[in-house]
Amino acid sequence: MRNDFVTREHGNFSFHLLSSEKYVQTTIAVRMYVDLDEKVTTGAALLPYILLHGSERFRNNFIIQSKLDEEYGAKLGVFIDKKGDKQVLCLSLKFYNQKHKKIKPEILTILHDLLTQPLITKKSVELEKKLHSRRIQNEIFNAYNHSYKKSLLYLHGNGQKLYIDKVGSIEDIETWNESKLRNLHQKILHEAPIHLYVIGDMDEEEVFEQLSRCLWRGTAGSHHSMIPPKPVKSLIKTYHCEKFQSEHAIITACSSTGGITLKSEKYPALVVFNRLLGGLPHSRLFMNVRNQLQAAYLITSILDAINGLLFIQTVIDPASEELVLRRIFKEVKSIKEGDCSQKEWRATIKTLKNSYKLSQDSPISLIDFHQNGIISGKVRTMTEMIDCIDRLEVQDIQEAAQVFQGYSIYTLGEG
Repeated sequence: MRNDFVTREHGNFSFHLLSSEKYVQTTIAVRMYVDLDEKVTTGAALLPYILLHGSERFRNNFIIQSKLDEEYGAKLGVFIDKKGDKQVLCLSLKFYNQKHKKIKPEILTILHDLLTQPLITKKSVELEKKLHSRRIQNEIFNAYNHSYKKSLLYLHGNGQKLYIDKVGSIEDIETWNESKLRNLHQKILHEAPIHLYVIGDMDEEEVFEQLSRCLWRGTAGSHHSMIPPKPVKSLIKTYHCEKFQSEHAIITACSSTGGITLKSEKYPALVVFNRLLGGLPHSRLFMNVRNQLQAAYLITSILDAINGLLFIQTVIDPASEELVLRRIFKEVKSIKEGDCSQKEWRATIKTLKNSYKLSQDSPISLIDFHQNGIISGKVRTMTEMIDCIDRLEVQDIQEAAQVFQGYSIYTLGEG
C-alpha cells in the first residue's frame, strides 16, 4: 500500500494528503508547531482546548457538535504533544466518507472558523484554566514522567528546552487572560509552521484546491522551515536517587545515541537494536530481567529518534536494584559484542516489519511517523523502513550499538 503523502505548501501552511480506498473514514489532523519556551508554553497549551468552546459563527460547543452530528457523526478532538524542541498543538476531525471524493464544505467551514476565529472569552478562559491546572498536576504527580525527566536532566544539564513540560507550569496559569491568549493565537496562526493532514478516499487535486481556498484565506503567513533539533550528546556516567513513598522503585536510564537520529543512515539499525534490547515482548530485557530473573514488574526501552536518546525504564522491588542494573548493562554489552541467535534475530525482524505494516492501516500512526520525519529533517515512509530492515545484518546492529557509552541513571524509590 502507498503510504507517502503528497505535499503542497501555502505560506506557513503545509497540506499533506494521502488518498486510499481502504479507509472508511476520512481523517483531518492539524498540527501547529510552537518553539518550547517557558514564557509561552502554558498559554499555548490552553489554546486547543479553548478552540472547542466555539467560534464567532458557532458560538458554543453544543452548536459545533450539533453541526458535526449532521455530517455523518463527525468527531472533533484536541490534545497537546511535544516533539524535539517543539510543542505541538493538535486538532483532529474524523468522519465517514459516504463516497464523497471531496471534503464537505460544511466540515471545512467549521474547521476554518475554529482555527481562525475562535471565541476566546473570559468565561471560556477561566474554565479552561481550572481544567488545565488538573492536567498539569497529573503531569507533576506522574512518577514515571518525573523519573523520565530527571534522568534526562542529569544527562543533558539544566535550563534545556527538552526539560519543559508540554502542558506548561502551574505557576504561569494565572498570568494568562483572554487578551494575551488572543494575541498568542494570532501570532501562532500567522507565524508558526502549521501542517494539515488529510487521509481518506478522495480526489487529491480537488481537496488541495478546497484547502487552499478555504483554510489559507486570512492566514497568509510566510513559510518557515523547521530546523531539526540538535541531538543530545553526552558521555557522562552518573547515578542519582530520590526518596519516594512507594513499595516499588522506578529506575530510568537515559543514554545518548551519539548523534544518530531519524535522518541518520544508521537509524534503521538503531531501531532494531532497541527492539532487540527491550522494545518487544520477546526482547532481552523482558525475557532475561523480568521473566528469567523475576526481578522487575515491567521493563522496556524507548528510542527517542528526534532528540537522539534511548531510555530504559523499569519498576522493581528496591532490594533488586543492583541485580537489575547489572543485568541491563550485561544485555547492552552482549548486543555490542554481536551476540544474537538466529531465532532471536528472525523474531525481532519479523515482529518489527509486521508492526510497520499494521501501522500503515492507522491514519494516526502514519501522521505521527510523518511528523517525526519533518521535525528530524528527513521524511521516511514505513515501506522504506521495511526495505531498510530487510537489508540489515547482525553486524550493522553491533556497529550501531557502539554509540552507547555514557548514561544517566535515576532511581525513584526508597533511596
